[in-house]
Amino acid sequence: MFDRLIPFLSSLVILAGWEMLIYFPRYFTPVIFAVIIIFFILLLKLNKFRVKDKDFWLLLTPGLLLIIFNTVFLLFLSHRLLQHIVIILVVILVYYFTSYLYFFLCRITSYTPLSLERTSSYFSIINYLFLGISVYGFINLLNLKLWPLALVVIAATFILSYQFFWINKVDERQNIFAGIILSILMAEFFWSTSFLPVSHFISGLALTIIYYAIINLALAHFLEKLAKKIIRWYLSVGLICLFVILLSARWL
Repeated sequence: MFDRLIPFLSSLVILAGWEMLIYFPRYFTPVIFAVIIIFFILLLKLNKFRVKDKDFWLLLTPGLLLIIFNTVFLLFLSHRLLQHIVIILVVILVYYFTSYLYFFLCRITSYTPLSLERTSSYFSIINYLFLGISVYGFINLLNLKLWPLALVVIAATFILSYQFFWINKVDERQNIFAGIILSILMAEFFWSTSFLPVSHFISGLALTIIYYAIINLALAHFLEKLAKKIIRWYLSVGLICLFVILLSARWL
């Protein structure tokens, strides 16, 4: 019975933690540590506290990274109403994610096939958007150097891409190799995009569009579905989206 309440309880803890950060920012560090620890414990309860279960950690990765990246992303939202809206939307996403995790781990007969696969794919893009906006925000607003942030992009890209390929049943060796190549490639795009005289929101969105196109083309290659039509589709969508957002952006 308690396990069924875990998706609701974990979402409630996250909601309370983020709202506390808005009204009591001085307690940022203890609040975040408390939220992550409680979230860990609740989700581990679903897995009967099997800490060494690699598959469980990979399943949990999209939700955990969403909490971490959104926490940092909230720091760059100046309007309180917008902060509340983002918090509510992300908490809803976390609730559905943890619900799918509950059914997969505890009530597999009620689990809807491919729910976690689809959710992980969506979360991968959302996480990268929050990551991109945050790292460019640190550059534009805090004047941080590029190289430590590039290391963050490399590490985050590898984790996100590894989980994305793993959940889509890509071979382990190919997965690791692709994750390394993709991480280096996205670090190059991160470095190049950092010179654009636009806001961190536009730069982060542009980096996410590039990541979306590349990782889906890579997945199509591994699944042996890469065809000219698919290449044209992702390249066309990516280039059009980049052109539109850069054309409509306010240049600094």
